[in-house]
Amino acid sequence: MSIESAVLIQTKEHFERFIAEEKLYILYFSSEDCNVCQAVFPKLMNLVEDYPVKVAKISIGEQMEIAGQSLVFTVPTVLMVYEGREILRESRFIDFQKVERTLNLYMDQVQIEMALDKNFLAPNKA
Repeated sequence: MSIESAVLIQTKEHFERFIAEEKLYILYFSSEDCNVCQAVFPKLMNLVEDYPVKVAKISIGEQMEIAGQSLVFTVPTVLMVYEGREILRESRFIDFQKVERTLNLYMDQVQIEMALDKNFLAPNKA
């Protein structure tokens, strides 16, 4: 997933649409004047390129209401959300191994859900 594929959140309405449409997503909170944020973001995008997850980038300077609503008080902050529930929060010093482990756990869960759905939807051969 390239840096350009991240969704840049411009408005609160855009944010609400994004979170309503996605089952799993990552919110990346940063600031324009944060050098660490600028260095961490490409690493995050490189990590998630093999996963079916969308990343939204949010500038806390431009979207203070979203940052406050998400209880983000420092940057960079990575929030991973699955089915509307926060499953990972990393701030300041991002543990990319933890991010990857959480993504792998999610993928295991999705595979289980897909297998259950296939069994449920399979025709009964009785």
